[in-house]
Amino acid sequence: MRSEVVRRRRYTDGERAKLLAGYRQSGLTQGEFAARNGLSLSCLSIWLRRSRKVEVKSSRPALLRLPVDLTPGRPAGAAYRIGFPGGHSLEVAAGFRVEELRELCQLLRAL
Repeated sequence: MRSEVVRRRRYTDGERAKLLAGYRQSGLTQGEFAARNGLSLSCLSIWLRRSRKVEVKSSRPALLRLPVDLTPGRPAGAAYRIGFPGGHSLEVAAGFRVEELRELCQLLRAL
């Protein structure tokens, strides 16, 4: 009895992107699309999961711009530093408007 070695097909990033776009436009279930395109269901599922993670990361703002003059009449050294899980931090000068600070903190928590 002779066993054959089955080699998995390797797809380029471009091929994966084209297949994912085709799946999203097809209206088929993952199983149907995978079968019609010679993919395993688990492979397609993994590609979709990874693409969603990339989309989420790329939709996040890379930089939050703050007004330069936050505290007219205050010493330049007076500031607060707020640390968030994941290593993000926000530094604001004393006298910062509470409403704006609250919105910025909510944005950072979402990162």
